[in-house]
Amino acid sequence: WYSFDMGNVHYVVTPIDHGDHPTNYTQKDVYNWLKNDLAMMKKEQALILFNHDLFTASDTFVFKADKEHTLDLRAFNTKAQIYGHMHYNYVRNQNGIYTICTGTLDKGGIDHSPSSFREIKVDGNDNITTQLRYTFIEPQIAIVSPMNNQISAATGDRLPVSVNTYHAQAKTSHVSYILSDIENNQEIAKGNLISLTDWNWSRDIQMPANENGRKLQLTVTSFFNDGKKATATSRFTYQKDFKPATIPGEDWNTLLQNAAHSGGINNSQIKLPLQLQWTANTGSNIFMASPIIAGQKVFIATTDDNIPLNTFVCAFDFNSGKLLWKFRTANSVKNTIAYENGIVIAQDAACNLYALDAESGKLLWKQYIKLNSYPYLTEGITIDKGVVYAGIGAGLSAYDLKTGQTIWINKDWRQREGATTTLTVAGNVLVSGTQWGGLYGNDIHTGKQLWKLSDNGLRNRGASPVYKDGKLWIISSKSFFVIEPQTGKVLQQKELSANLDVTSTPLITEQEIIFGTADRGVFALDKTTLFNKWRAETLPSLVYTAPYSTTPQAGVETSPVASQGVIYIGASDGYLYAIDRTTGIIKDKYNLGAPIFSTVAVSGNRMIVCDFAGNVYCFISK
Repeated sequence: WYSFDMGNVHYVVTPIDHGDHPTNYTQKDVYNWLKNDLAMMKKEQALILFNHDLFTASDTFVFKADKEHTLDLRAFNTKAQIYGHMHYNYVRNQNGIYTICTGTLDKGGIDHSPSSFREIKVDGNDNITTQLRYTFIEPQIAIVSPMNNQISAATGDRLPVSVNTYHAQAKTSHVSYILSDIENNQEIAKGNLISLTDWNWSRDIQMPANENGRKLQLTVTSFFNDGKKATATSRFTYQKDFKPATIPGEDWNTLLQNAAHSGGINNSQIKLPLQLQWTANTGSNIFMASPIIAGQKVFIATTDDNIPLNTFVCAFDFNSGKLLWKFRTANSVKNTIAYENGIVIAQDAACNLYALDAESGKLLWKQYIKLNSYPYLTEGITIDKGVVYAGIGAGLSAYDLKTGQTIWINKDWRQREGATTTLTVAGNVLVSGTQWGGLYGNDIHTGKQLWKLSDNGLRNRGASPVYKDGKLWIISSKSFFVIEPQTGKVLQQKELSANLDVTSTPLITEQEIIFGTADRGVFALDKTTLFNKWRAETLPSLVYTAPYSTTPQAGVETSPVASQGVIYIGASDGYLYAIDRTTGIIKDKYNLGAPIFSTVAVSGNRMIVCDFAGNVYCFISK
């Protein structure tokens, strides 16, 4: 219970009136103290509030002790309320007042928010800016374009250079580059890169005509504000207008291709080694939204847990990586988007559901999802046969894809804290879930709840099931489960020696069940016996995301995708892995220098990969 003045701002810190144990004070006590404190403010002052939980989730910003005792906090020129009770990273603009939640700096948030702390600045005009700092990362740098020992992804006379670099304890002041010809040991160009996101620095370098076909070396150095630096080198062949042969493939409409999430094994023609065809940057982070490939376009959505909320749904040309359009969303799109019949659907964290024309990016319709609780969505949506399934809990709903008209709304259960489950269509059942709640099955036509599972480790989990062979396959807590979708009956449960609170949807092959873990890389079980078949060890995570879990972690939040006997999966250590499906031997890995939380998408002989730095990569088989 205290307050202080700094500059023109009055800061107030009050205690929470609820929690795991009863308090010896009431909401009325908080009201009385707050009323007396705010009465002492000067007229020209601004107000910033701190509390473990929200004062009010409503945009009206009225603090209520009871019906008779209320405080209109807008009347005190309130700029922000800062809290942490929800254990996730979320900034919301409530009609001019920012509500700012930050997770934990030493472990993942309830919704798998990356471990971080927040820097908040208030300027002389009382304007607020924020920046998350991701903990435990030593000075590091990775050249992601042009990649080492590859042909450069050059267009015309311009060489695109892209670097991911980060240091937890200090900001990057600048990144310099030197480009030289290896054969004659001659410097071609040097200068500084441009910051695109908190992790990525890029630039197109103008190339001399006589360098085409020659072997070059790029050296980049990242300088940090604490005096430390990091250096990386890439040796590559510069080839102007490099255009490898492409093989047409199927559309990839959502997480793991379809609403059943069964596209982990598909008809793609990807073979090792991989060649980077192009890379582009969205201008903000990419979290658990996975890329879509449809109509010769790539669609992706972005996250920004800071002010000013630079969040978008983006479309890129599949062949060149050229940005085709950007649609600004009101808040972060943290999870799965989907496509069907020329329409892209996304929902943001602030409960807005968008339908966009895939060709132009034009908004076709918009819905607000009413949760009847704190407005925050990290779940993923899906589309099946002209119906959009979105929201969670009291906001779990079905909408007509073309018109946005509501078909049904779930009335049988409410959400708990934010979860990362993507909705799964399993025949006539829609499967969803909440953190601290459970796994739910609803009738896909009426929305009526059919079953709920919350025992044996299914109460709190981040993963989505795959519907295959008439069954649901899912990981949760420390177990793998097989579930009957019509009844919710658990058919099999196998407890494992790993933390499975990740968002990895299992890959089901004829012989294996393959998925990521929070602390031990990638697991494969024998499909018949459920015994461990192999484990592919990833490196320690750059940031931690598993709820309530800290060091050591070798986390894999993404889902495996198989092509030609090889598993492709991104990890929290910043590497894209290529793993032999039957033996678990790591055949190749590509250092992207930023965590990968987004599951890859494949089509023909090309694969789209996205990293947390906001990069979109198109890899092609050589």
